[in-house]
Amino acid sequence: MNKSGILRMITPLLFVVISLTFLLLLPGNDLEASSWWETYKIDKLVHIVTFSILSLSTSITLSKLRVLIDTNYRLMTLILVVCTIFGTILEFLQQELRVGRSAELLDIVADCVGVLLGFVIFRTVYGVFPGVIPSDSVISNRRISQS
Repeated sequence: MNKSGILRMITPLLFVVISLTFLLLLPGNDLEASSWWETYKIDKLVHIVTFSILSLSTSITLSKLRVLIDTNYRLMTLILVVCTIFGTILEFLQQELRVGRSAELLDIVADCVGVLLGFVIFRTVYGVFPGVIPSDSVISNRRISQS
């Protein structure tokens, strides 16, 4: 595979990583502790959604690049560990950069739940676990592509 093909495949993932980093490090001073945001724990939902998008993007990218091909449980473990470390680092940066937000263990748990949800979405769309989709396929699930 040539360099432009690899760059084309990793560009969406890079966009997701940069956007996620920017969004999770935004100052949180505008939210009151008694607001609906805190009352309904919308913050945890945001973590779940963003990390499911990160997990899905990473799964698609690494599957198309054929990283750990046919060893989907190792690939899924790698993605889970890397995303969890990334989320933990972002939590500590929130605390250290004093952006009006604090590091919370439940945010890291929500990140892990989001990663697992990303795997479920991948399985639903492609019909396989991360690691086995063809590199030239947009969707390889036969049930979807024959419809």
